[in-house]
Amino acid sequence: MLQAVASFPWSKAAPPPPPPGPNYIKIVLPITFETLMSILVCWVLPIVIYTFTTAHESDQSSGKRAAVTGKGDKVHMDIERRKEAEAADPVTKKGADRQLQALMWVYFLVPYMWAWQTQENPTVQEQVSTWLNQSWSQLTDHEVTLHFQAAFFALLIERLCYTWVHTFSPSFVRFCNTAIGRNMGKKPLDVVLTIFYINKCIQLGTFLTFYWYILGWTNPFAEGVLVRLAQCTRFQYVSLMHGIALGQGLNTAIYRAIGKAGVYYGYRLGEEVPWVTGFPFSVFPHPQYFGVCVFVMGVNIFCATTAHVQAGWLNLTMVQVLLYVYMALVEDYM
Repeated sequence: MLQAVASFPWSKAAPPPPPPGPNYIKIVLPITFETLMSILVCWVLPIVIYTFTTAHESDQSSGKRAAVTGKGDKVHMDIERRKEAEAADPVTKKGADRQLQALMWVYFLVPYMWAWQTQENPTVQEQVSTWLNQSWSQLTDHEVTLHFQAAFFALLIERLCYTWVHTFSPSFVRFCNTAIGRNMGKKPLDVVLTIFYINKCIQLGTFLTFYWYILGWTNPFAEGVLVRLAQCTRFQYVSLMHGIALGQGLNTAIYRAIGKAGVYYGYRLGEEVPWVTGFPFSVFPHPQYFGVCVFVMGVNIFCATTAHVQAGWLNLTMVQVLLYVYMALVEDYM
């Protein structure tokens, strides 16, 4: 114990072998990863592209693509609004935030470069390479593990809800006027906020349940908190630092910039929400989603163990990241 505490937090020793995991419920499929990708590219991708390109009409007066709000008004889609706002903002056109962008990238890259140069046993390259190989093996082993599939569909619920709110706003407003909707909030924006809290509980519960399930429902700190923390590498600590500072910092900046109405699709629900071109939008196109992805990846990398990576922990993390990328595309083009 004293030796582990003395080396905290930058332990150079290789992590101990993971505890035995639970007996997974597996189904072996006579199908390869390449076949699944072929199905995705040949069937799913064309449907998604068709939906993105034809879901809405064009505004005849301006020739720009438009959507219908929950109140029945026709409005320009977000990608068009961004172009209009940036064209009308002389500060944005001059690139006044280039220095801030450079500072953000320095803050992001320098700690990783430090970890890359100083971490040993394993090095950052060895650790990441091992994780990538284990994650790829989990994807291509022809086995469907029910806990991974259940986690995937649980995370998908939030994206489906927000696609409904954003893209099919008239339908969502009609739901808000039902007995169930009125119990969730006085107006559509309040209902979205209620859905947000429900989905965050599902999201957090999904990752926590998956994490403890892989441990066989045992205490991850059975050997002591300091011992567990000392097993994490510098790369993992840097990832956690970025997740908390950069990820949550951008999330806070978003709420300060556009408020609740902007974050929860008030513009599509008939609320007055002006387009903001200043910070943090002048640094990242989708700062909220970028921040959330940094936070999710940072925390999950910090919590990763060999047993979790082999069970698909990092693959599940990338699923969450790709779902946020999907939502960014929905907001821009649907």
